[in-house]
Amino acid sequence: MKKILLAVLAVIVLAILGVAIWLYTLESHYNVTRSIVINKSVDKVFPLVNNFKTWTEWSPWLCMEPDAKVDVTGSGSDIGDTYSWEGELVGIGTIEHLQLERNKLINQEIRFKTPMESKSDVYWIFESLNDSTSKVTWGMKGEMPFFARFMTKMMEPLIGMDYERGLKMIKGLAEKGYVASKVEIIGVVDIPEIAYLGKAQRTTFEDLGPLMQKAMYDVWQEVEKNNLKSTKGITLYTQFDIFNPELEFVAGGVLDDKIEASEGFISSTIDAGKAVKVVFTGDYEYIGNAWSAGMSYMQGQKIMQSQDYAGYELYITNPMDEPDSRKWISEIYIPVK
Repeated sequence: MKKILLAVLAVIVLAILGVAIWLYTLESHYNVTRSIVINKSVDKVFPLVNNFKTWTEWSPWLCMEPDAKVDVTGSGSDIGDTYSWEGELVGIGTIEHLQLERNKLINQEIRFKTPMESKSDVYWIFESLNDSTSKVTWGMKGEMPFFARFMTKMMEPLIGMDYERGLKMIKGLAEKGYVASKVEIIGVVDIPEIAYLGKAQRTTFEDLGPLMQKAMYDVWQEVEKNNLKSTKGITLYTQFDIFNPELEFVAGGVLDDKIEASEGFISSTIDAGKAVKVVFTGDYEYIGNAWSAGMSYMQGQKIMQSQDYAGYELYITNPMDEPDSRKWISEIYIPVK
């Protein structure tokens, strides 16, 4: 019995040693940056970031939990001023201004309490391209603790996608004076079977928009040509992985029944089941906010995602009937087990 216990202990020690050696070989430092060009002068853009009191208007995290508690110290625009948040989805943390150079740069320190206690350096670079155009770069750098080094490579896509969403909203706020994005998490619902006609595409996140528009146009032409009835647009994501730059989707329209599809088109159904539902009101440019909210909700509620498909978007409002993108309603469904 004693020999068995010693053998088991030796296996455990070797396993722990093996994991430690593996972690030691992994990169610990990360530096994630994203940039965007904004059609406004740099002196109009800088205050949107410099003043913490404006962050609630474009935060890529608060947009999914607008009721989270937020506290800003001082004027929100000076060295030493802080912006703190607390919520079920956004966690708990604080960011502080450390260095400010008007219309040029901002250096900050961000300190997380939950979901994992850590701190990182955040930096902003502002460039004036001309009198009416500026470029904004948002970055975060730091070092993962030894036990969490396996997460270092995950920082690039995870933080990067959040920063991209935030920069898009800063651009919208600067250029239009508002951000057409409102998110409402409904929770787990029953979904019916859905018949659709669409076109399948494989692309990168960067090229998603134009390809989706082209596929939608082709499908609506096919619908009209064959006197079919479709009242809602749909995009079904068959393969979606934030760690993979490519994704697969089928874009088209919802039908009353499955039909025989012409060459180049797909006629199929989405099975009935259960899914996390998120209602998004606003411009499709910001629909990623709804996906982020749904995934964060599932993580917080410990809800497992089904692997049948990644999820789908239903477009309730027809932009041809409603030109104001602030009123466009879409529904996002993420299948669950």
